[in-house]
Amino acid sequence: MNASQQNQLKEQVFKRLYSRLNDMQRAAVLKTTGPVLILAGAGSGKTTVLIHRVANLIRFGRASEVEGLPNCWDDDDLRYLQDYAGGAAAEDPTLLEQLLAVDPVRPWNILTITFTNKAAGELKERLSLALGERGADVNASTFHSCCARILRAEIEHLGYSGNFTIYDTDDSLRVIKESMKTLNLDDKQFSPRAILSAISAAKDSMEEIGVFPAGGDYFEQIV
Repeated sequence: MNASQQNQLKEQVFKRLYSRLNDMQRAAVLKTTGPVLILAGAGSGKTTVLIHRVANLIRFGRASEVEGLPNCWDDDDLRYLQDYAGGAAAEDPTLLEQLLAVDPVRPWNILTITFTNKAAGELKERLSLALGERGADVNASTFHSCCARILRAEIEHLGYSGNFTIYDTDDSLRVIKESMKTLNLDDKQFSPRAILSAISAAKDSMEEIGVFPAGGDYFEQIV
C-alpha cells in the first residue's frame, strides 16, 4: 500500500471515528496546526467540536495531517484499519491510538477557556467522558480563573503578594463609596457606578494613575 492509499485509508478511519460530525465539524476537529475560527449559532455543536478536537489532539496528535501511516508495520495493522474503516471491526481505542498517533499532545499542555463556571464544568465533565483519566488533566477554566491562577503563580515577579482577593462589582462599589465618604464627596453628584466604569476603562487602556487626570477634566480628577 503506497502513501496515497494509506492517506485515503486514514481519512476513512477518521470519517468513521467522527461519523456523528458533519464535514465542516470534522474538518475543524482534524485541523491540528495553526488557528481555527468556528462561527456558528447557539446549539449548533461548537462545544462538541471543541471536545472532539481536544480529544483528537491528545489521542492522535498530528496524525490527520502527516503523510501516510508511519506506525503501521505489518499487514495485520493495515487489515485492522481497513476492517474498522469498512465497519467490519469494532473500535479498539488503544489499538487505534497505537497505529495512528503522531506526536500526541499531553493533556496538561492544553488550555480550554470559556465564559462561565457552568460551561467550564461542562467542559471538564465531557472531556473526562471522552478521555477518561486523561480528561481531568486538561486545563478547562473561565477567563477569570485562568488569569487568577497565573497571577497567583507569577505576580511576585511584579512585586506583589500572591495572597490577594479578587473583588466583584459589588465589592468594588463598596470600596468606592467608602473612599468617597472619606474624601467628603457626594455620591449623588458623582455616581459610584460612573466612577467604577471610568476606572475600569482606564485599566483597559493601560493608563497610569498620574496620566489619567492630565486632561484637566474635573470628573477625571475626582476619579
